[in-house]
Amino acid sequence: MRNKVLGVDVGGVIIDRQNDRADTSFFGPNYLQTSAVEGVFDCLRAAGEAGFQVHLVSKCGQNTQRKTLEWLAYQHFYERTGVDPARVHFCRTRPQKAPICTAQGITHFVDDRLDVLEYLEDVGELFLFQPNDQDEARWYSSRHRSRLVKSWPEVLEEIAGAPCR
Repeated sequence: MRNKVLGVDVGGVIIDRQNDRADTSFFGPNYLQTSAVEGVFDCLRAAGEAGFQVHLVSKCGQNTQRKTLEWLAYQHFYERTGVDPARVHFCRTRPQKAPICTAQGITHFVDDRLDVLEYLEDVGELFLFQPNDQDEARWYSSRHRSRLVKSWPEVLEEIAGAPCR
């Protein structure tokens, strides 16, 4: 049986975008207080328990990369999810996610941007997670092969056939 490897974007998939206009915005001075997407910690832990190796793949600049690593540590992300810190990958452009996924053998990928998923031709299972209205409308009209998902429990149900606790 082929290995199960889950790739996960960070912004909007792990770090909640609901804070973007609040004083806890990830792009403001209180970025460490930015909340996580509901259920992400438990569901990533459950994915690992279901046999998935989990990788984070994030497109961002150098400053956001630093802040992301600080946020992950501050939130005790690795301890809470079981994700290995060596499986965190950064790139500077969206198309660069594709070779990272290929190199890591990623079989499933979760992102909140449809244009990213369109680059991931080597990934078998794609999930469009809580997209903005424009991406959701484009997803419906394009008949893209990805699946639209609205929550982390829904992702886990789709990939592992079981809800996270």
